[in-house]
Amino acid sequence: MMYMKKTLLVCALSLMAAVGSYAQSTVAFANDASSLIRLPGSATAAGVPIGSSYQVELMYAPSGTSAGEFDAIAVRLGAAVSFNPTPGRFNGGGRTAPTATPGSAGLYQVRAWETAFGSSYAAVFNGGQGNAGKSGILTIVGGNPLTTPPGSATSLVSAGFTGFNVAPVPEPSAIALGLVGAGALLMLRRRK
Repeated sequence: MMYMKKTLLVCALSLMAAVGSYAQSTVAFANDASSLIRLPGSATAAGVPIGSSYQVELMYAPSGTSAGEFDAIAVRLGAAVSFNPTPGRFNGGGRTAPTATPGSAGLYQVRAWETAFGSSYAAVFNGGQGNAGKSGILTIVGGNPLTTPPGSATSLVSAGFTGFNVAPVPEPSAIALGLVGAGALLMLRRRK
């Protein structure tokens, strides 16, 4: 009898661990012709080129994260992907985000950058060279893999992703020069 109770307990704990490992939401990391990532200054369909000269990544933070905290807390979901099958389009497949409840909401952001200037959006942006861009922060309720049948991944486009333009990243020296100029103007204004 004691052996049977232990067996039942082990089975119950194993089942709970298995369900917990699937406690996540899924998002389809892909765009379409209505949500292209475009070259600098392009308001039309001039998407970034096919190939590895630009890459795109999907960032995730738990629901409830403020916009100011997003960059510090967000994690990249999976590997970055190149643009393919047409300019400005990408398809990184389904991405899973760890959440407290399967199929719950999370915060997502798409970021793109020119790979000649860094291996990530942050490297390019902080380095002050090349082109980079990012979407607004989207609140997405991901697909629930625990339903019967399992829920499909939520599309970025159906969740409100509209694309964006990459743009030249300001050089750190230009930003510093601008701050020095602004400080000088404030000093002159105080003297009068």
